[in-house]
Amino acid sequence: MSTGTAEAGEHRISQPPQTLKEFFSYMGPAWVFTASQIGGGEALSVPVGGAYLGMRAIWLIPLITFTKIFGQYFLVRYGVMSGDTFLDALYRQPKWLKWIFYYVFLGGLVYAIGLSGHLGETAGAAQTLVPIGSIGALNGTGFWMIVTVLAGLAVVLMRSYELIEKLSTTLLWVFLALIAAVSLLTADQWVGGLATGLVPSVPGYVDGLGVGGMAFVATMFGWIGAGFGPTVSYVWFAKDKVMGMFEPKANGTDISKEDLTDEEIKRLKGWGDMVLWQNMISSVILAVFSFFMWTAAAATLHGTEIVESGELGGFEVIPQMATIFTSVYGEWSAGVFLLSVMAALFSTLIGPLYGMSRLWEDAFAIHGLFDKVDITRDTVFRLTVVLFAVIPLGLNLVFEAPLFLFALSGILFAPAVGLMYLAALYMSYTDIDQPGLAPERKWAVALALFAAVALIATAVYDIAF
Repeated sequence: MSTGTAEAGEHRISQPPQTLKEFFSYMGPAWVFTASQIGGGEALSVPVGGAYLGMRAIWLIPLITFTKIFGQYFLVRYGVMSGDTFLDALYRQPKWLKWIFYYVFLGGLVYAIGLSGHLGETAGAAQTLVPIGSIGALNGTGFWMIVTVLAGLAVVLMRSYELIEKLSTTLLWVFLALIAAVSLLTADQWVGGLATGLVPSVPGYVDGLGVGGMAFVATMFGWIGAGFGPTVSYVWFAKDKVMGMFEPKANGTDISKEDLTDEEIKRLKGWGDMVLWQNMISSVILAVFSFFMWTAAAATLHGTEIVESGELGGFEVIPQMATIFTSVYGEWSAGVFLLSVMAALFSTLIGPLYGMSRLWEDAFAIHGLFDKVDITRDTVFRLTVVLFAVIPLGLNLVFEAPLFLFALSGILFAPAVGLMYLAALYMSYTDIDQPGLAPERKWAVALALFAAVALIATAVYDIAF
């Protein structure tokens, strides 16, 4: 029973969306997450997998996208129900659980390593579209990497949620429509292998990523479905959208779960359902897009000379994959493909740069940095944004191995994602003990647990063996 003390009619939590129009007005966090995710794992690991493996291992797409999304659901749901991000809550946990706080904190650096893939391939595509000669010791691709970083910083440092939301949403639908058409037009070339491809089997070696077998599975689990950066970003975007308990906290209202009224509990449950539907819609979009991207690459690239020779890789992988469009539409479409993939990859940079920097900003606040040092939250945010942008830029300029760094990062941060899921589930039962607010859908809990265990197990197996 609620022990709410708020006076009648003075509900501190707004009604959740009641109409489709209202629902979609709150889909912003989901669109940002989906756009960031598609530009991340889906636009790189998925087509490379299809190119090298054909229809084999396509079974990973439904398995990952329809399980990981529920781990993310409970992460976001925890914040909506409590008014605290999972990071804030983790810091208050006993030591046996609190250590995950620091693992997640440092996971931002590991994720930044993976952004080398997105940055490098965006620059490689730009160099193909607008070739730039060497400028001193800097080649054309290096020049475009610097331009891409500066453009990303300009968007993120505006700290404008609305700008990021609109940009990500637009880029998402343009790219999805283009790749769907290619997949459907080449269906006669891949549909025969679909049934076999949906049967679980250990994948072969994917030369473009430099991994194979369980390492490829771990890379896919780390990057597609709900990656570390987009997942973390989603939590902070939901906070900025002041959903559920984030609303009274943002308004400075004194509120706790113990004094919620029955009506406020009902409204919070409605917001929890809103988050579930957001994630369900995102998972369907991710699964459909991944399926289209894999099948399009399998139909147009698998078995070609560039794949068989192992030359599909480096900074030129996106220009090399332009065959996905040119084999269907003609040579003129290469530019369309490059622009759409560049747009998707760029959306991956701006979303996680914002979210990871918000995570670090809040982590420093929890440790009392702003009380001890004469520095503002905005300054720390800006510095961390620059840090997360400079890491992939520096690694690409030194090592020139964007896709290997991308795969390595996915393997390393996968356990962090799994641990976040487990921690969110645990805290959802122990911290949110108000009747009706703890998780009630056992099937969703089971899928989230499966995703968490799979993320941890595949990465540990790959590292150990």
